[in-house]
Amino acid sequence: MPAEHTSRFLVDETKYRPPEYEPFRFRAFPRDDPAWERIKQLKDELDVLTVDVIEWGIEAAIEEAEAAVERTARSTIIREQHDYRASLNTVDCNSVSHVSWAATADPIRAHFELEDMHEGDVFLFNDVYESSGTIGHLPDYCVVVPVFGGGRVIAFSQVFGHCNDVGGRLVGSWPITSTNIFEEGLLCPPIRMYSQGVLNEDAYKIVLRNSRFSEELRGDIDAFVGAARIVDRRVCDLSKRYGVDVVEAAFYRIIDRCAEIAREVALPHIPDGEYVGEDFVENDGISYDVPVKIQITIRKDAEKIIADFAGTDPQTEGPINWPMDGRHYAKWLSGLLKAQVPGLIVNEGAMEVFRAYLPPRTVLSPEYPAPVVDRMMCMLRMISAYIVAMSKAFKGQMMADMQGIGIYGLFGHDDDGEFFLYREIFGSGTGARWYADGEDAIDYVPNSRNLPAEFIEQRYPVIVDRVGLRADAGGPGQFRGGMGYMKDLRILVDGFLLTDVERTAFAPFGLNGGMAGMPGAVKVNPGTPEEKHIQFSHEAIPVQAGDRIRILTGGGGGWGDPLKRDTEAVRLDVARRIVSRQSGEQNYGVVLEEVEDQTRVYEVNEEATKERRAEIEASRRPLRLIDRGEYAERLIDEGRISVCDLDLPAFATSDS
Repeated sequence: MPAEHTSRFLVDETKYRPPEYEPFRFRAFPRDDPAWERIKQLKDELDVLTVDVIEWGIEAAIEEAEAAVERTARSTIIREQHDYRASLNTVDCNSVSHVSWAATADPIRAHFELEDMHEGDVFLFNDVYESSGTIGHLPDYCVVVPVFGGGRVIAFSQVFGHCNDVGGRLVGSWPITSTNIFEEGLLCPPIRMYSQGVLNEDAYKIVLRNSRFSEELRGDIDAFVGAARIVDRRVCDLSKRYGVDVVEAAFYRIIDRCAEIAREVALPHIPDGEYVGEDFVENDGISYDVPVKIQITIRKDAEKIIADFAGTDPQTEGPINWPMDGRHYAKWLSGLLKAQVPGLIVNEGAMEVFRAYLPPRTVLSPEYPAPVVDRMMCMLRMISAYIVAMSKAFKGQMMADMQGIGIYGLFGHDDDGEFFLYREIFGSGTGARWYADGEDAIDYVPNSRNLPAEFIEQRYPVIVDRVGLRADAGGPGQFRGGMGYMKDLRILVDGFLLTDVERTAFAPFGLNGGMAGMPGAVKVNPGTPEEKHIQFSHEAIPVQAGDRIRILTGGGGGWGDPLKRDTEAVRLDVARRIVSRQSGEQNYGVVLEEVEDQTRVYEVNEEATKERRAEIEASRRPLRLIDRGEYAERLIDEGRISVCDLDLPAFATSDS
């Protein structure tokens, strides 16, 4: 049931002003053109059916464009692992489609006048500090196409994605020890790549010349251009069917509808009040022993949610800085409103009720030319800090923590002397929920998937020996955290191993009495005298032909008291080999006995289980709201980090 509001709690948004805070949006483009007055009037007159058809026509165009990228792009990170997005903006650069946090057309409006745009124009950029807070790191090239109707620009279609290599000092353009952005790749400010359909060959040569895999980059950018033109054509088709003014008015009605649903349906479910959450990036890539804090204070009243990032650590020497504006952070987090309203299309309208504010020069508001390529770490830990805050609001009724993206790779020269880069995005176990176990091996990147063994072995000097779930990775709880990956690789030539990872020391936290999940790791030559345990992110670890690399990703945190887990669920987990028999007894208090004459067939010893659970309950510490795992607790004891939830008790867990 929705939470009851109290009229006494009101968040004063006027306090979030410069110089104490950065602007919510770096630059806005308010409309004053002749068409604006009639479009504003028309949007309030549109019937629901027409708006629905146009909205889902736009969403279908986005889906078609993304399918085209998958079919035509060349790099594995785009084609196979889906690290790209298409979207549609209004002429004033507000998101209409569901990819509300994606790169937008703001930098195009900032650098080019509308009157100087023509049909057939295509714009390109990746420059973080010239992107008006819309691009997070240089590998994300963005293509923007102005959409025309009635002789004027009525929208912008764009596609952006993570390209395999855009220059810089390290192959793959992800130097995790960079100290300025110039080490990370070519900076391409917003340029007109096509002028009325004619390609700027000289500019394109510069972009491609700065990539080690220029043909892959060409294929990706060409795919983005083709896909953005698909969205352009589909919007023009809608304009021919319904009229330009109707379609443009529908854009704004779609945005208004998102705001109305968020305010009227989502907000009442969230209790009014103030809730603080913290989490930590393990390090900045340079100072391995210095965690970086992300702190978020959620202030919620009946009309809005404010995410205040005061207390977040300053910008870092290493490249974990995330250089967006509050508007885009609010878009990133507002997607979580779908937990209250499943199926909600989150677009710019969510910004009417969800806003984020940042003090200057934090790791989330760095200044040029701070390095930024590894900003993914802040993306993930921002969500974790938000979950901590909201677990207090919802009395523990939130999903536990996870590590949703880990990047691993091998590079070097193959037997023919050709340079190769094998890089793969891995997911992990998701956090358990207050009603169900976590999911196994899930990636935050939508529609992403692991690379097939056949593909890897045909393309790279690498053998895939094993892929499976990592047993015992999920945090124990009444509901268990999901399992991470275990993948064994053998490299056939001398080369280098790269890891770009989080949650290799800090564990994905358990929630409301649940235990932390298992951190991730990489092991070189596991089970041999030469075994090496690799922790944290590394640019280039030398490996030799024949070395075996084992990739282990983290498990999700558990939810609720493990002693309340159904004994049959524990028995099935042990039978499926995703929980060990030892963990079943030690963490869940379930004593299993092997059925006579049957291998790995177990039955629960109910009497021994009852005694074991009573013994564990009598000797353990009180259950906590947040269980951050051994590494975090050690740093807390040493005074190296601080949190405001250490002694918060768990709320009563479900007996269902």
